[in-house]
Amino acid sequence: MSSSYIEHSIYRVNLLSKPLRLYQSGLFIQYFPKRTNNGLQTGIRIGVDYIQKGWDQNYLDTLANVNSVRSRMDYLNIPIESILYRGSETSRVYILIGINFDFLMSHDVAKDPQDKDAKTDFWTYDPVRDKNYGYGLKGGLGFQRKMGLGQILFEAYFNYGLSNFIKTDDRALDIPDISNLWESGISVGYVIPFKR
Repeated sequence: MSSSYIEHSIYRVNLLSKPLRLYQSGLFIQYFPKRTNNGLQTGIRIGVDYIQKGWDQNYLDTLANVNSVRSRMDYLNIPIESILYRGSETSRVYILIGINFDFLMSHDVAKDPQDKDAKTDFWTYDPVRDKNYGYGLKGGLGFQRKMGLGQILFEAYFNYGLSNFIKTDDRALDIPDISNLWESGISVGYVIPFKR
């Protein structure tokens, strides 16, 4: 699930965005140092992902009907995450905490609807004005279990973009100065060991 949070520090923004179901895929390398005790252990993960982000935006038209338009952006995402885990070589329960960097690959964003009511705001990504990169924080919970050659993993995560994708140089303008993307989801993967 992905959506946006768009606001202005001074002016009120009349915008209602709804989450979209989108997809991600990627590869990662993780490293777990040799166990030192039976308590909480640490590891690290670095990866590269293809992530779709976007939202549906509802607006009132001039006849007071509710309409919806969709904006979607595709990013190359590079996460760097700490893994705090308990368990053994056979199974692990873990917490993910990390940062990530986004690089825009493509976008399919709606144009400002001509039939929208004057009281409805409409803001989305503008390739001439806005940023094509970003950064954020990620947190999650996961479980890995040995199966065959490697381990299967299940994760639930939340990622919040700390950088604004709408570029605002002057807060006196009505362009939103808060424009963050977020996504949450479930990942399923398979981990193949390089070294025991």
